[in-house]
Amino acid sequence: MKHTTLLLAALLLTAIFPVSHSARASAPGANELNVRAGLPNAAEKINRKQNVRVAFLGGSITAANGWRVHTLEILRRAFPNAKFTEIFAAVSGTGSNYGACRLERDVLEKNPDLLFVEFAVNDGGVAPALIEAQMEGIVRQVRTRSPDTDICFVYTLSEPQLPALQSGNYQQSAIAMEKVAAHYGIPTIHFGVEVARRVAANTLVFSAPASVKADANGNDSEGRIIFTRDKTHPTGAGHRVYAVTLERTLPALLKTGFPAAAPLPSPLRADNWTRAKLIIPADAAKSGAWKKLSATDVVTRHAGQMAPPVWSTFKPGASIEFSFKGTRFGIIGLKGAENGKFRCTIDGKIVETGTLFDAFSTPGRHPLKPWFVPRPLEDTEHHVRIELLDEKIDKAAIMKKPGLSDAAYEQHGLYLCGLLFVGEPLSPPVLK
Repeated sequence: MKHTTLLLAALLLTAIFPVSHSARASAPGANELNVRAGLPNAAEKINRKQNVRVAFLGGSITAANGWRVHTLEILRRAFPNAKFTEIFAAVSGTGSNYGACRLERDVLEKNPDLLFVEFAVNDGGVAPALIEAQMEGIVRQVRTRSPDTDICFVYTLSEPQLPALQSGNYQQSAIAMEKVAAHYGIPTIHFGVEVARRVAANTLVFSAPASVKADANGNDSEGRIIFTRDKTHPTGAGHRVYAVTLERTLPALLKTGFPAAAPLPSPLRADNWTRAKLIIPADAAKSGAWKKLSATDVVTRHAGQMAPPVWSTFKPGASIEFSFKGTRFGIIGLKGAENGKFRCTIDGKIVETGTLFDAFSTPGRHPLKPWFVPRPLEDTEHHVRIELLDEKIDKAAIMKKPGLSDAAYEQHGLYLCGLLFVGEPLSPPVLK
């Protein structure tokens, strides 16, 4: 009966969305679409006119009111008798490492039916082996917790990644993700293939400064779409190009396969991040070194809806301690002009010093920022301590702006939201 139902759904989808040749095989070079196992469970719920919970896990390109919003519009327009509920899980400036750690809190607890994952731009520059481990962690968490949830990887691109597509290849981050997708039968869509086509046809310019005026359709004076203003984040017109690809490729994905719990094969990598977690401090010692910011605090509001509770300290020596068994450790906090330097001690040895301050840490902005110890640990028990240092950092040098005048730069503190690790907790975190 299920097979008959899905066949009828496939015929309906073909009528609504005639599949173009480019959805099956793109222009010479990199594929626009890799169908693999498709999205049969989502298709079944659509056909039954049920509520389909669609999750979007990604960075700022997904957080924008762009391809994500268009995707929901496309689904609702094509299938008016089904209901589509969005699960927003995009965090600007973050990649698949933080994505793997926050997946349970931000996505799986909300019981998604369909999950789009977008990290190809923010994972640019990350070692391919690490991308594979992190993305596999996301997949295995979903397949273990919710095997009926369909997954689709979406690849976006920044200007430095364009030459790879122009030469017929995916960018390095997408190549790594493809290994994971192929191993688990996950469909993938590369939004950048259409962008590269239009660049080659001179109907799209990848980036233009604000001084280049755009008309009401987002085109320059020569009628070309201005895709980005900053070489990374699409304009409204740019996001519509991404949406064209999504609408073209969606039918093939919804017509493929039969609804069933997805299998969980042996891991691709032994070091995958299936055990990745985020743990949030619940309370602080009475030393007064830490302050829990209220939901109405201006810093908390800057952090946005996806931020865990925020603790702040500006007292050198203030610390957080935690014990776990596992292989990776990091923190999630807020970057900002007020950030200082901290030290990470593991098992009594100083392993790293770090800061959440970077060249984009301007006054009045406090977005989420993860920080990880760069090297893996032995998969044994560990005791970790993060301590705010009295040592000052040269913020002007980092900003490459001598003579920073805003008073916020004079502060040296830490905004902490939680601890990130791959493993199992042995004790709750303690703020001291």
